[in-house]
Amino acid sequence: MVLFLEPETLRLLDLYAALRAEPGNVTNNGVLLKQHARESLTASLNKSFPREQPWTESQVTVKFKNLRSEYAEFKWLSAQPGFQADGDGLTEDWWQNAKRVRPKCHAFKGKLPWAFEARMKEIVGDGGPEYSKQWPTKKNEKQKEQPQQPSEEEDGEERQEQEQVADEEPESSTAVTNTLPVDELATTATPRHKRKRDESVESEGSSQSRREGQDRGTPIAVDDASGDNSYGRSLARSVEQSAMASAGMARGFQDLIGIFQEQTAKCRVLEQQLTQRSTETPSLVLAEQRSVLLSIARSLEQSTRATADLAQGYRELVKAFVRESDATRQQR
Repeated sequence: MVLFLEPETLRLLDLYAALRAEPGNVTNNGVLLKQHARESLTASLNKSFPREQPWTESQVTVKFKNLRSEYAEFKWLSAQPGFQADGDGLTEDWWQNAKRVRPKCHAFKGKLPWAFEARMKEIVGDGGPEYSKQWPTKKNEKQKEQPQQPSEEEDGEERQEQEQVADEEPESSTAVTNTLPVDELATTATPRHKRKRDESVESEGSSQSRREGQDRGTPIAVDDASGDNSYGRSLARSVEQSAMASAGMARGFQDLIGIFQEQTAKCRVLEQQLTQRSTETPSLVLAEQRSVLLSIARSLEQSTRATADLAQGYRELVKAFVRESDATRQQR
């Protein structure tokens, strides 16, 4: 699991904005970076924050994708009546009303002010058609009738990035990744609505096969058993992936605790030095150290919540696996 602390995320966005300023680095949508720019971004980020396991290009790409999604939610939340950027004065009823209309926005509760607003606004702006509600205009309709054809290079870059993000995209989460997105957790379970749709399609296919089998006078039980076994194997793989993700998240949490303890020790040393100098004015270095401690503390808090969400999903997945196993045994 890869943890992006607040200073690391801010540095990522600064590098992204600098690369985006060069027209040759962006795709035709004006936001996403081309392949060579993404490689440069990843290399610069790893140089700024050396790690035992450097970030990969895919991890950095997914991180920015998550930030775009969060920025869209933040924009909607900030447009609601009574919103306060620092979160002061927002009552529980206000948050509940926002949650009923747009559930994901509730994850910002206790996380305001959002540290990445200014940088995301600089990079994304209004968020584009995908992230803002726009009424159709004659100009927009004309543009739809005559869309700009991207070059072969840009089309290939975007298609490659979409495939890459699809391969690396983690499970959907409503937690705001101020400092700790779970970018590298494997997808655990098939969404329920998709699972029902897939089961419906399989059911229709099985019914058609059954009718054809009756017309030919041949049994079709083998096909049904094959479908059940396939679903059972899929569940088993999901359980295994979820268990591995949980273990990785636990290791990452322990690493973060170690970092917090190290930074706390540095802060104490600075405080002792100021005490020995008999000065009452905190130094700039101490202020920065305390800011880092606060960022890590927020990361620990969010990691705890993310761990709880993952544990809940794992329990539901195991229950589904047990039910499927029982149903398979009964059919036999």
